[in-house]
Amino acid sequence: MKLKKYQDKHLMMKKSTIVLLLFLCAIGIGLFVYQSFARYQDKATFRIINGKLKLSGGKGDIEFVFYNGDQKVDDILTPEKGFIYLGSKCDNGATVKWDNDAWVPTVYNLSQTKTSCSLYFGSKGNNNACILYPESAACKYNTTGETAELLYDTTNDKNLRFVGATPKNYVYFNCEAGKTASKDTCETWRIIGIMNNIEDEDGNTGSHIKIIRDKFKKKYSWDSSASGVNDGYGINEWSEADIEKVLNDEYLNRRAGSNLCYKDYRNATETCPDWANIGIRDEARNMISSVKWHTGTMSARYDGNTNLITASYMYEAERSNHHGKEQCNGGLYCNDGVSRTTTWTGKVGLMYPSDYGYAVGGTARTTCLGKTMNLYSSDNCMTNDWLYDKNNDQWTMTPVPYSSIAHIVFNVYSSGYVGYNSAYSPLAVRPTIYLNSNIKIKPNDDPTYGEIDNPFVLET
Repeated sequence: MKLKKYQDKHLMMKKSTIVLLLFLCAIGIGLFVYQSFARYQDKATFRIINGKLKLSGGKGDIEFVFYNGDQKVDDILTPEKGFIYLGSKCDNGATVKWDNDAWVPTVYNLSQTKTSCSLYFGSKGNNNACILYPESAACKYNTTGETAELLYDTTNDKNLRFVGATPKNYVYFNCEAGKTASKDTCETWRIIGIMNNIEDEDGNTGSHIKIIRDKFKKKYSWDSSASGVNDGYGINEWSEADIEKVLNDEYLNRRAGSNLCYKDYRNATETCPDWANIGIRDEARNMISSVKWHTGTMSARYDGNTNLITASYMYEAERSNHHGKEQCNGGLYCNDGVSRTTTWTGKVGLMYPSDYGYAVGGTARTTCLGKTMNLYSSDNCMTNDWLYDKNNDQWTMTPVPYSSIAHIVFNVYSSGYVGYNSAYSPLAVRPTIYLNSNIKIKPNDDPTYGEIDNPFVLET
């Protein structure tokens, strides 16, 4: 019996040794596999073969899916066939950098096998390509083009803007919940462009799509006041403006309320629209970003310096620390006692004078951007600017510094030029918003996409 026990002990030791060796081998193999994979997990360049992309060297099972707009395709989409690369989406945290010359992608941050990326392409003639994928190399910083509908402006922020008389920049917004976007279920707004370096209420800076609504049927005062305040002509401070209160209360929240709709000086009012039926619906409200709007203005008084209001000058002035009461020396029209600000955080504003200025396109663009906007009624500037309205004078949200007057605000006249009006004046109001940074335009390669009969559709 003792001998048998002795033999069993050696047998157990032998088995333990084998298990230990197998375990060590497994660790070694694991380390080898890990190190081998680690050599290519940082990045890898692919070549297109028969409609698929495989990792160079044959290791791994990483592949791409091709899309023409939002349609999955099996063919290789090349420049010879009239296509441009637009962008990509990968799983497992991977990202793509595209080489237009070699027509190959390099994938970064590879950390797992079975990583899948979708590559999106569009027709070269599709003017919507850049609004769908502004990061595309084919779209970077093009600021000129007589037939272009989408161009970068000349500011340091390099905002991507729709330009010209009739660009395809219509978009469905404020749609009925749970229904397919259509003219019967949504309002049709227009995209001003993709604005960069926009700061939200949490202090995060990024890019946001900026859109503008059509005019309300009625015209309203920017602000009005009692007879003892600036003689009843209103106050040119956006954070205190009557129209700001209405837009960011009843209109934004789609409900009736107590804020009045002003139409003239000395607090003259009229019946407000039915905000409960024409205001912003819940789903659309959640798509709007609360951001820092710039409410600064030019450094010199307007009445003596009309030559300063080029689009580029106004863009910088709007972002300055100068305010609308800065040139006011007191008197009957400058006794409001309201502190001025040069930024305002909220959801619904109006267009800037610079938005109007930079919207000009076509053959007139270079000439018009080189002149002051008080001269936009000449040289075909207004007729090549989609924000122009021949039937309405339109408010902007930018105050005017004027000597002895603290109630002047910039507006765009129906005659096409940028000028000013007293805040009490009843002009057209066009609500303007920035969408959340995660809101994108749904891909679609239809050449009519963005036209008034086929507006863009938004998606998260």
